[in-house]
Order: sequence, then structure tokens, then C-alpha cells
Amino acid sequence: MAFNKKIFAMLLEKAKGDRSWRQFAIDCDISYVQMRKLAKCQQANPPRTKLIKKIAMNSIGDVSEEDLLFCAGVNLEKNEQLPAVVPSAAKHGEIFYEKYLSLSMGQRKTVIDFIDFLSNR
Repeated sequence: MAFNKKIFAMLLEKAKGDRSWRQFAIDCDISYVQMRKLAKCQQANPPRTKLIKKIAMNSIGDVSEEDLLFCAGVNLEKNEQLPAVVPSAAKHGEIFYEKYLSLSMGQRKTVIDFIDFLSNR
């Protein structure tokens, strides 16, 4: 699997929470320049696992190390079961679809790309 810069940047944004990029980089003990390159999809190569671990450890937005590693193209060989479908899933689906319809065409494409990315996990 290849490094998916766009999804990685989305996860970084979530992991950052309400902190500034500079503060997030400080909290993670990594270079602000490298953090901004990752956030703006400007870094050609995926970050190393050590850096990913630092980001995951300082994540506010419930972003796991496994998610970041997967986006970086690291193949994780785990046998995980899919979560059971909860009874309220239909309701969540309706809410999701309403929100999806309110997005621009470019935003919808990003959502579809993200769903495709996750389904290939």
C-alpha cells in the first residue's frame, strides 16, 4: 500500500484538535516544518514509524497509531474482527447521508475517496 498523503493530513487535523500546528508539533516533539509538510501533503515520503508513534501518543482526536501507519503505507498484519452493527446504524446512516448531500462536489469526492481507502483496510 502506498502513502496516502491526503488521508494522512485529514487524520493529522483530527489528531491536532484545537491546538495550533506549532503547538501540536511541540507536543509531539517533532519539527514544525515537517508537521506542516505532512499537513499540507507536501512531504513526498511517508513519515517513519517513530514519528507516527509520537503523533499518535499526542493525539487529541482519537487517532490511533494503527490508522496513521496504515495511511503511511505500512502493512499491518492483524486478524481483527469488524465491529458489530448497532441497532441505531440506520439512523446514523440517514444523518450521514443528509450531511453528505450538503457537501460540495469536491468534498463529496473526498468522502468517497476516504470510504474507498477505509474499505481496502
